[in-house]
Amino acid sequence: MARIVFLHDSPFEYLGVLSLSGYLKEKGHEIEVFISSEEGKHFWDKVREWKPDWVGLSSIAGTHQECYRLAKEAKKKLDIGTVFGGPYVSYYPDCIKRDEVDVLIRGEGEEALVDFLDAYDKGEDYSRIPNLWTKKNGQVVSNPVRPFEHNLDKYPIPDRSLYYKYPFVRRAHFKYFMTGRDCPYNCYFCFNQEFRRLYNVGAYALRRHSPDHVMEELRRCKVSFPLKRVCFNDDIFPINKEWLAEFLPQYKKEIAVPYTCNVHASMVNEDVARLLGESGCDHVMLGLEAGNPRVRRDILGKKFSNKQFYKAADLLHKHGVRIKTYNIMGSPTETLDEALETMELNSKAKVEFPWCGIYHPLPGTRTEEIAREVGALDPNFTMEDAYGSVFQESHLNQPEIKEIVRAQKLFYIGARNHKWIPLIRKIVRYNLGPIYTGIFFLTYFIRYMRESGHSFFSTLIIGFKHLKNY
Repeated sequence: MARIVFLHDSPFEYLGVLSLSGYLKEKGHEIEVFISSEEGKHFWDKVREWKPDWVGLSSIAGTHQECYRLAKEAKKKLDIGTVFGGPYVSYYPDCIKRDEVDVLIRGEGEEALVDFLDAYDKGEDYSRIPNLWTKKNGQVVSNPVRPFEHNLDKYPIPDRSLYYKYPFVRRAHFKYFMTGRDCPYNCYFCFNQEFRRLYNVGAYALRRHSPDHVMEELRRCKVSFPLKRVCFNDDIFPINKEWLAEFLPQYKKEIAVPYTCNVHASMVNEDVARLLGESGCDHVMLGLEAGNPRVRRDILGKKFSNKQFYKAADLLHKHGVRIKTYNIMGSPTETLDEALETMELNSKAKVEFPWCGIYHPLPGTRTEEIAREVGALDPNFTMEDAYGSVFQESHLNQPEIKEIVRAQKLFYIGARNHKWIPLIRKIVRYNLGPIYTGIFFLTYFIRYMRESGHSFFSTLIIGFKHLKNY
C-alpha cells in the first residue's frame, strides 16, 4: 500500500484529484489532500505527519509555477519524490527535465497512477509504465499512452471528504461534477488539440457515466454535505439529448437545486433549451470567445456565426436560462475595434454574466502557431516563460495590444451596455495605471456575486482568498 498526498494552494476541489481518489482507494492505496491556503502555518507539519511516500501535483497552465514551488519545498522539507499530472504536463512534458519533477503522467491518470504506485509498493521498476515519463540514470524515459478507458462507470464515486474537511470548501455555493469526458470540437486555442495528438485520434467519441452513476454521486453529496448549487463541468454538457432526457428528470425530482453547465452555441435548439430550463438550469456557460467573426473563426477556431449565437441566446432566455460567456481579448492579429465587437455582441444578446480574459498562448495549438507566423510571439517562448493570470498582461507584441489589455479591464461595462463602448474606445488610449485594475476588480466582484448567488460579505471573503491568483 502506497501513500500519495496531493498539494495545492487554491481553496476549491480539483476534479482530476477527485476522479483519482476513489479508484486509488479501491486498489488499496491511500490518498490525502492538503490545501496550503486553508492550513496556514501548519501546512507542512500536517503533510509531514501524514507520512506520504509521494507528493502529487495536478497542474494547469497558470498554476504550474505554483506547482513547481510546492514541489521544490516538498523535496526540501520532506526529502520526497514528486508526481505531476494534469493538462499542463500533457502538452509540456519537457518539464520532466526540471529538478522539481521526478515523475509525470500524460493523459488520463487513473490506470497509470495505480500501476506506478503498485510498482513502487512492490519495489519494482516503474520506468516503462504507459503514460509515464521519468528519469533514469540521468536520462529522460518517456512512454506512449495507453488507450482510453471507455467504461467510465468502472471508476468509483469520488471521495469528497478529502476536500470537504475544509469548512470554506464544504460551504461553497457550487459543487463541481463531471458526467463525462471529451469534446467534439477543435478550437484552435484549446488544449484538446494536443490531447488528440497524444492519443492519435482525429475526434473524440464522447464517453459518459451512466445517469444512475451520476445520480448516485449527487445523492451522496446531497446527504453528506451542503448542496446549494451544482456545476456540471463537462466540456459540453448537452451533447447527447437522449442522455439528457433520461438524466435531467431524475435530477429535478431527487436533487432539485439550481445547476449550471457548459454548452456550445451550435447545440442549443428548442428541445435542449427546454430540457435545461425545465430541469432547473440557472445559467449556462458558453464560449463565445470573440465577437468578430474573422477572429472567432480563423484565429480561435470557433465554427459558429453571430446569427447562431443570437439564436442560442434567445432560446435559452425564452426558457428562463441565463448566460455566462467566456471571451478572449488580444488574440493574434486582433485589432482594438475587433476586440470591442466582443463587448457589443454580449450586450446585444443580453448576456447576464460576461467574463473575459486576455489571450495566453498554449504551445502546440493552432492559435499559438498563428502568433508565431505573424511575428507577434517571441520565437523562443515556452510555457516556462508564462507569467501571471489571464487578467494581467499579454505575451504578444502587436499593434494596439496595450489598448486591448486596458479594454479587457473595462469589459464588463461595455458587455452589459454597448452604449459605453464609444467612450471605452477613447479612454483606453490613455495609460491610467491602477484605475483600470480597480475598475476590473469592482466589476468582477459584481459579476461574480450576481452569478454565484453569494452575499456581499461571502463574495468579499472569496475575493480575498483568490486575490493572489490575479
